[in-house]
Amino acid sequence: MSEKLVANELLAFLQQKLDVMDEVSAIQICSSNFSEDDIAASKLLVFKLLNKSDQMVSRRRDGTKKSLQDVITLLKETDPDDVPTFVAKDLNKLPPVTFDHVDVTCLLKDIVSLKASLADVHRKLEASQKDVTDLRKEVVELRTSVNKTGSPARVSNVNTRRGACLLDTSATSFASAVLSSSSPSAESAKGADRMPQPPAPAIMPHPRSATQTARPNKQLVSVCASAVPLHNLVPQPRNRADEDGFVTVLKRKHRQRTNQNCCGKAPVEPQTRVRAAQPNTPVYISRLHYSIRAEDIADYVRQKVQYAPRVQLLESRRNVNFKAFVVRVPNCFLHLVMDDNFWPQGVVFRRFRGQIPTERTNT
Repeated sequence: MSEKLVANELLAFLQQKLDVMDEVSAIQICSSNFSEDDIAASKLLVFKLLNKSDQMVSRRRDGTKKSLQDVITLLKETDPDDVPTFVAKDLNKLPPVTFDHVDVTCLLKDIVSLKASLADVHRKLEASQKDVTDLRKEVVELRTSVNKTGSPARVSNVNTRRGACLLDTSATSFASAVLSSSSPSAESAKGADRMPQPPAPAIMPHPRSATQTARPNKQLVSVCASAVPLHNLVPQPRNRADEDGFVTVLKRKHRQRTNQNCCGKAPVEPQTRVRAAQPNTPVYISRLHYSIRAEDIADYVRQKVQYAPRVQLLESRRNVNFKAFVVRVPNCFLHLVMDDNFWPQGVVFRRFRGQIPTERTNT
């Protein structure tokens, strides 16, 4: 809202209540609480303050309600930043808003609509809770089945793209048997008759690529390393295992990019014509005299910050008696331009919002 304060009870009431009240109720309250002279004076005042006196229509018949309608239409069609702030000098003149001025039918319709929306939300919530309950039951069933069988859990951890899926299940059972035999309880339970250890099966290369060698799963290697040498399980053409069966994995080097952007560091001399563009921020200035030109704004800024900016005139859709410009200010001078003491008194300024219109050229 504008900082200008104007004392008028009727306009203050309309300015505050139009956002929460329909036009019919507002007109009914104002026509029953304000006289015809007060309504006419308020209408003339608001049209003069907004420079719309030439658009004001004189009402001869039923001037009270139609004049109120003209005032409400003008307030709604005008930018709130251009409308002054209306205040009440005598609070007793402000009409009260009672239940008689409320449209009960609209309230009932809104209540019915809210009930329907609430019922729809409740129905969707119940359906979502039912789906969540079903999903939880399925997860519990899957966990129970995995715990009972045991083997699918280990098979699901095998990466089929590396060739570990070609391992025979006897290798896994053999490795687990060797590990269990090394425990203290297994040492005490050893018998005289010991079964001979079968040879470890070798893994064939992955059928997808003849040059790529299958690599064993990490969990399987850690289990079988103590029982079976790693070079017997997986052939290693590049990296060979040491005496303990471990293989040193080398990280692949990343290729260094050769087409990265570089930034120049040479000092810029005053006579050098090739120089980098400075990032700028558009600033909106308004409420300037109708005789001001873009060149005058550029000269004013150059005198202040020793830099001539690019200035563009903005065309207004309404018939106003002032001009507005957009000034492209370099970011290094933005804190100076956005200071209250930079612009003359009465000039409105802020950062430009939206897209800057295309500048017209005279052909």
